[in-house]
Amino acid sequence: MHLSALNGVFHVCGVMGWHIFLAIFGVLLCAARVIAGGPDNALIIIDPDKPQSMYVGNYYKHARQIPDENVLFMNPRAANFEDHISFQREALLGTIAHRNLADHIDFIIIPPCGDFFVSAPGYVSDPCATVSRFSLSSVYTMTFITDQVLAGVEYDLVNAYYRGIGFSAYAFDSETHWANGLPNDSTFLPRYFIGALLGYDGNRGNTIDETIAMIDRSVAADGTRPAGTFYFMETTDELRSGPRDGLFDTVVSWMVDLLGLNAEHVMGVLPDGSQDCLGIMTGWASPDIDGADLTILPGAFCDHLTSFAGRFDASSQTKLSRWIAKGASGSHGAVQEPCNYAGKFPDPRVHAFYGQGLTLGEAVFRSLAFFPFQGLIYGDALCRPFAYIPVVSVPDAPTAPVLGSITFTPEATTPNPQAQIDEFELLVDGKSAGRVDVGGSFVLDTTVLAEGAHDIRIIAFDSTVARVQGRWISSIYVDNLPTWATLSVDTTAGDLGSIFEFTATSGGADIVRMELIVNARTLAVADTPDATWQVPAMALGAGTVSVKTFTEFIDGSRAVSEPVMLFIEFEDQPSGGPGANRPTAYMVHKAFATLKPMVIQLPALDMDGSELEYEITSNPGFAEIVRKGSVVLISPDDDALGCDCVEYTVADLDDQPIPGKLTLRYSPVQWDVDADGDGDLA
Repeated sequence: MHLSALNGVFHVCGVMGWHIFLAIFGVLLCAARVIAGGPDNALIIIDPDKPQSMYVGNYYKHARQIPDENVLFMNPRAANFEDHISFQREALLGTIAHRNLADHIDFIIIPPCGDFFVSAPGYVSDPCATVSRFSLSSVYTMTFITDQVLAGVEYDLVNAYYRGIGFSAYAFDSETHWANGLPNDSTFLPRYFIGALLGYDGNRGNTIDETIAMIDRSVAADGTRPAGTFYFMETTDELRSGPRDGLFDTVVSWMVDLLGLNAEHVMGVLPDGSQDCLGIMTGWASPDIDGADLTILPGAFCDHLTSFAGRFDASSQTKLSRWIAKGASGSHGAVQEPCNYAGKFPDPRVHAFYGQGLTLGEAVFRSLAFFPFQGLIYGDALCRPFAYIPVVSVPDAPTAPVLGSITFTPEATTPNPQAQIDEFELLVDGKSAGRVDVGGSFVLDTTVLAEGAHDIRIIAFDSTVARVQGRWISSIYVDNLPTWATLSVDTTAGDLGSIFEFTATSGGADIVRMELIVNARTLAVADTPDATWQVPAMALGAGTVSVKTFTEFIDGSRAVSEPVMLFIEFEDQPSGGPGANRPTAYMVHKAFATLKPMVIQLPALDMDGSELEYEITSNPGFAEIVRKGSVVLISPDDDALGCDCVEYTVADLDDQPIPGKLTLRYSPVQWDVDADGDGDLA
């Protein structure tokens, strides 16, 4: 841990004080109401080429009941920051735009993917220590300010969601521009996402089992308002304790007197002998977290201000992963020396924000005065044990197949005696379909939906500034037209060595194509009304997986099957190698809702468990294409129009390449339904 020395002046944040971070912009409170705080506001980035990412991503999605549309399959890692901007950032924003999710995605969740930082030398000026790394969570947090970072910034770039005074637990919203922790109408002010790494599975990180256990206890902790104590530990290490312990008494008094929570300011490194730890804040390079006689309760956030808590490739200093192994739901640490600027580490008020019902991710990000370039938000960002979660019901929800316009009239109550229900939001297949005030009704025109099954969610928001939400989840079956689709599977359980056989049928009109879909990702395609696909479990990933079919008919109608639920154990992975089965590649059609980039996993299956080799054999005429593993990013030209084509091959080790094809539509024209379905204009 370095002192920041410049021209003979020591910049130790404990000496500088906290109020130096307050003066940023004048605040004009925005009239719009922010909506963050729940699983429907999160997007998961899963690396389809890594079994551990697939498993933890599937597991987290199911545990948190995150919509299918809120999953993006791509490698979340990048060789460097510019590579991240040109590929991952473009893929993220393009996916959100194409799926109409921009109005409510706030959290970017990254399952274990084998990395924890992105190389980024030269962008941040710091007189104390060279900044050459950004944390993997922070490169997604800074999505909307990357141009500013590319131009060069100082180490103390203000985090505008941070509130320098008071204890207001204001809900986060990625569409909101922020100034001094409050919404602002000015579009010149910054916006953010909240990025978080669920776990790091490399050396000195957490095992996959530890990450899964963390997810389980975090989900179970939500809304329980557990009894226990927040411990603010003052140590003899002035460099690590000094930047924060001056605020401990103020925060403890506020939490005890105004929130009714138990909090203590204690001398020592760890609260040894305490079996009721709801949160721990300390300052020490190498606390013996594993060996300490203490119990960390589910949902707890714990951290120790030091240089390398998030630098897993250095053996010195205790890693933040040990808090998770001990029982915490989240932590924060640096992936590279940040010096001991207090603004780079969570403000002690993080526990007060958390105690008022914010999610863990919101509480941590709101407590960081400086933008956390090197700071890694680690664990379950959606955990909210101290929230008064509203209970939602919909008495007039349909129970039979529906047609035409239908009505939902939601009702909700909150256990918070100081709040009321403020409004409701309707989500259809993960997309927002509008909001109504209490007493209002949603009217949904089902004729604009595909025939078949659809996910329906109604979110209730309370009246506090934390905008605590509860939800009702159900489904409807649309039956306006004679077209239909069904899906069945030979078995619903297996392991990563299993092969599942899916049988799909569609009827009511001649079909154009039928696709097997997992989390908005096409796995296999057929051009007949009856199809059987064999799919290796490795292509689905371990965990609980929802699979369905989507069918396009020649008359322009569409149908979606009821989902089939599978449970796949994370064990018995195939060893790989050439076998009796050759890979299968498919021809897929993708329509661009806008000319923003689209990321697509090239659909191909291999029954032998081998890693497939992909090669692009023909580039599109009206777009640029970049491939990373099995995923391609397609960026259309500004004047792209009509249809286009990408041809590719896949090979399984020594096998001859198998051809596949991706046809693209850049404008709202109909596909020509010809024999080979090549996507030519009618």
